[in-house]
Amino acid sequence: MSVCRVAVIADDLSGALDATAPFASRGADARVVIGLEVLAATLEAWQGQWPEVIAVNTESRHLQAEGAALRVSEAARLLKQAAPQQWFKKVDSTLRGQVVAECRALREALGTPLLLVPAVPAQGRIVRDAKVWVDGIPLADTAYQQDARSAPLVGPIDRAFAASGMPLHRYCLGREAPLPQEDCVADAESDEELYALYDEVLKESYSRAMAGAAGLATAIAQRCFGSSGAHTRSLHNVSTVLYAVGSRSPRAAEQLQQLCQRVPDLVVVEACREPSAAPCARPGNRHALSACVVVPGTSETERTASQVAEAMAASVADIMSYWRGDEACLQFLTGGDIAMAVLSRQGVRYITVESEWSPGVALGYLDGDPRRRVMTKAGGFGDPQLLVRLHHQFRPIRPPKGRGKNE
Repeated sequence: MSVCRVAVIADDLSGALDATAPFASRGADARVVIGLEVLAATLEAWQGQWPEVIAVNTESRHLQAEGAALRVSEAARLLKQAAPQQWFKKVDSTLRGQVVAECRALREALGTPLLLVPAVPAQGRIVRDAKVWVDGIPLADTAYQQDARSAPLVGPIDRAFAASGMPLHRYCLGREAPLPQEDCVADAESDEELYALYDEVLKESYSRAMAGAAGLATAIAQRCFGSSGAHTRSLHNVSTVLYAVGSRSPRAAEQLQQLCQRVPDLVVVEACREPSAAPCARPGNRHALSACVVVPGTSETERTASQVAEAMAASVADIMSYWRGDEACLQFLTGGDIAMAVLSRQGVRYITVESEWSPGVALGYLDGDPRRRVMTKAGGFGDPQLLVRLHHQFRPIRPPKGRGKNE
């Protein structure tokens, strides 16, 4: 029987992949189960041959506190059969969703103290005096406060937890040592501080549940599996790419705008307006790079978030029906709700994560099939040129030099 080193519980799919990618980049067998409803069957299918890292998406980001906590408790109950050596509760780095209820649920399920560090310094998200700052601005003053579906936690993190009956000790590395044995929220303003915090955990003689975002996941991966290496196949043989950009993040919109400006002939499909997307995806030259983008469209305000996700999933399925069997095809999905709808429609149970192409961008393949490649990106991550840089890595598959098309 193989050993599960780390179990990850995340409240949305892009977050689960984001947290798992640093482990895959260091050579770990890392898999993400796309939903709680298929977790039991997927674990049974693996029959004790556990991946080194198992993550599950509880789809609880937009639930009420009680419902979110119940799903985390159920995920922990099922994952206990794999006896993971380390538990990690993935939370949103801008504290959206039911952060308090879900962390408390895992704490109660495991009976071990919790260390919460939601900082991702590489993406400009730090924790100072138990408050999150984004690109030098207090979280309370950022656009994330306008998230209509799940507004971020407001105020100092320890106060929000104390209000729910779970006091957290404020901890700042360097001001006090070692870590206190009670539940903690720790400041962190650099990757080096995240590594040092996890080193403090490794010194302890008892188990501790970890909670945080991709920054802390990377620190754990570094200590468990070593430095990141070249654990990825080349993207140069990608000849068809479908971008499904459903994230409402301003950064995701800016990245898409930059891509459309640099690739002016890129086909854009508005899922909420166009009844059939497939004709837009028919490649005119099988040796040329075929690419298109699916976006919600101008009619999205007339639909619920779930209706928008389903419309986008239908458009993606329509396009993929024309590209089915193409081993050089890649699906790029932005926005956890969109990714979940797209993959559920395709009957996917889990994603084997191959690498972290860029911070916040995971590359993997569906249900363990290397021919079915997928990339996901958390909405607010990455520089404005991220999609442009990615697109330039793709190369069309061309016939060998010197051969005519009729040979």
